[in-house]
Formats: sequence, structure tokens, C-alpha cells
Amino acid sequence: MTNSILDIFGDVATCNRTAVELRKGAYRLDASFYSEESLAAVVAVEDSGLETDPLSEIAEVFCSGVRERTFVQPGAGHVLITGSDLDTATDADLRYVSPLFTRNYPTERLMRGDVLVSSAGTVGKCDFVWQNHENRLASQDIVRVRAQDNKVRPGYLYALLSSSLGSALLKNQSAGSVIIRIYTEHLETMQVPRVSDEIEERISKKIIASFESRATARELLINAQRALLSANKLEPLPEAEDDKAECLTISGSLLETDETRLEAHFYNRVARTAIAMIQQCPSRKRTVGELSHDVIMGGRFKRNYVESEYGTPFLSGKSIVQISPSDVKHLSNSETDDLSDLLVKRGWILVTCSGTIGRTCFVWHNFENYAASQHILRVLPDNSQVDAGYLCAFLASDYGFSQIIRFRHGSVIDEITDNQLKKVIVPLPSPDKQKEIGDQIRLSYEKRAEALRLEDEAQEILLREFKRKSIKES
Repeated sequence: MTNSILDIFGDVATCNRTAVELRKGAYRLDASFYSEESLAAVVAVEDSGLETDPLSEIAEVFCSGVRERTFVQPGAGHVLITGSDLDTATDADLRYVSPLFTRNYPTERLMRGDVLVSSAGTVGKCDFVWQNHENRLASQDIVRVRAQDNKVRPGYLYALLSSSLGSALLKNQSAGSVIIRIYTEHLETMQVPRVSDEIEERISKKIIASFESRATARELLINAQRALLSANKLEPLPEAEDDKAECLTISGSLLETDETRLEAHFYNRVARTAIAMIQQCPSRKRTVGELSHDVIMGGRFKRNYVESEYGTPFLSGKSIVQISPSDVKHLSNSETDDLSDLLVKRGWILVTCSGTIGRTCFVWHNFENYAASQHILRVLPDNSQVDAGYLCAFLASDYGFSQIIRFRHGSVIDEITDNQLKKVIVPLPSPDKQKEIGDQIRLSYEKRAEALRLEDEAQEILLREFKRKSIKES
């Protein structure tokens, strides 16, 4: 849902707070606690006429304490979910912690139906544990809300907390001058509106169906990667200790390239192994530049942000790996020069080229006609040369990613250029194999779109119930 709580329930421009209400707010005198958005959410709940329960009476609210962590290689420990992992489309950046340093592990596994809420930094991001995070661990910066049996449906709790209404209520409870936080005791006092049993069931079923679609989307991506390796007769890339090395001893012959690079990471063993294995595989080889009409690097421009109804949604590098991008800003339609040149089109591939490099996204039932920042490269595949979905799958694979990040440069912020991305070598199996893999990528993104549609429908039912009750009471 992109609309704010003010768009949905109206503006609360001014208000007076009584001493009683200040006590209800734990004697809160910070202005954000009484902001227009927070007040609109509180007023919406009060005016709805719906009965409410404190969250603590219908769910268990808890989080982990600060723990000693020892991170290990993927597969050698337990997956640790942090706030930045919530609502991400892939598991590419997951971290693993050693079981030797994880006390009370059996009692802390995430359970199906848990609602996860980020509680530090970007407060209020929500996720739902279904087939995605089950049996994983959560960091101390995630509050878990576990519905009590027969008191509330977990899917309903997620729909409420992740809606514009729930987001405003969560932010209303946050505190902090530098790092914004929300604490379990604040969530426990949050008043949960109760709809009829029939409406709650409808909402919960749609949320569960949404997350089943998300799980299918993830599985399709995994299957596409397996099929890509098989079609090109490639083995999974081995781990290498020098992947992030600052110093490296290499042969002088390796310096004889058009890059003439002296940074160690350009010659790291993973990238060199990937290129060597691609060169030895039976598939044809082409570069991204040869397989694309163009690779476009967006220019810098003055940004004028406006309300959603007056602008075009603007993608950041973080946005393209989120199933439902949060905090999307909108560029002014009237004050942005050459806005049409910033728009991305269906079938393009987006690759982050600044900061966190190599995040990849396929434009398919998601970001069509969004504007993209200069921190995102746009690959325009030549469909007569390669299946666009296949090319996206390769660039997102370990073989593609390792080649992309070897080009990174910059003393403070890592960067890559359009010309460097064009040099990435791509193995090409038969057109039928490419299409088979590409179809899995396209279907995966269609499943993501279906998941978003189902979640939006669930929240629309919830918010419509608020309005219906409010109108009936008046």
C-alpha cells in the first residue's frame, strides 16, 4: 500500500492533548509521538467503533537479547535474520552464525506464523514467517509477535501491522534521538482493533496465500540457478579466502589486460575461477555488451520530491531487492527534466552500480515506468541474441556476480561503470534451454506480483472495515 494514513483517513491538523492522554503516552513530550500521522492512526482506531485488545493479551511479544556472534560460511551455522533482511526478495545476503556461540538456540527458532517487526533504525518494517524464515534466528533488532492460540489469527496481525495504519501506530511508539527504536513494552500496550471472525479469517487467508506465492517465487529462482549451471555444464563456484583480500600475489601476465588494474580484488580467485570455468564450458560465450542493445548509466540530476499523486515513483538501489519497496519517493512530473529518460521498461535488467554493487532485478510486473537513480545500471537485452530472463538469471548467479564486483573501484564508495558491466562474459546454451530458464525467472516475478496483489487485497479489506464501521457509527 503506497497511500499514507493521512491519505486514507484524513488530516489531523491541530489537536489538544490532556494530562490524562499524556499519561497514556508514558508522559511522552516528544513531538513525533503526537505527529499528524500518529494522531490520524489513533483517531482512526477510536472512530472506527471497533473493540480493541492490548497486543499483550492476544500475542506474545519478545525479542532476543544482545548476543556474542561468530559469523561462519553459508551452511556452516544458523541463518540470522536482521532488520535489513525483512521483505527482501532473495536470500543472497544472508549471514550465518556459529551454533557454538548461540545459546538457547532451540527456544529461539522462528516459528511459522510469527510476525517480525524491525525495532531499530528503520522502525516498523514487517515480515511474516511462513516457508521463508521458519527455523531461522532473529537478531536483537527484531521484535517477534507470536499470536496466542484461538485469540487472534497471525495473518490478521501481520496485515494490521504492515498496513499504513499499523505502520503509523508503530512509529507512534518509537523513540530515540540518533537511532530510532521501538521496545517490546511499547508494542505490548498497542491497541489491536478487532474485526468480525469472518473478516479476520478472510484477511488471514489472503496473507497466507500471499506468502505461499512468495515461497514459490523463491523456489523458482533457486531452480533457475540450478538449471543454469546444468545447461552450461558448470559446477558451483568454490569458496575462496582471498575474495576480499587487500594484498595478493599474482603472475605478471595477469596484468596484461585492458583494465591494467592493481587492486587485489580485481584478481581474486573466485572471479578468475568463474571466468576460467566459463571459458572451458561447451556453451557459446558472449559479453553483456554483445548481448545488449545498450547498458545505460543514469546521469545525476536535481531531484524534486512530491506527493505520490503528483509524481513518478523513484527506485533506489535498495528498492530493487525488496518485494514491496518501502519509503519509495516520487519525482515531480513537472519539475524533473527529461523524466522519460529515467523510466525503466519491461524486460530490462537493473544492476546496482554504487555502494552495494551487483544487486540484480528483472523488470517484470513490478517496476515498469518507475524512474531509476544514477546508482542503477539499466541493461537492455537484445532478444534476438539472448533470452532476457536467462541473462538476468546469469547476472544474478555467482558466476555473474563475481565478475561484476571484481570491477569495483573507489576509495570510499564502491562503483562500477556501464562499460565495465559490458565486459562480463556470459555462457549461452541452446535457445530452448535459455527460454526454459528465462520462463522460470518470468514466472517467479509474476508470483511476486501475485503476492503483492493478495497482500494489498487483505489490507484493503481491513481498511474498508474501519471506514464502514466509522460511517455506521456516525
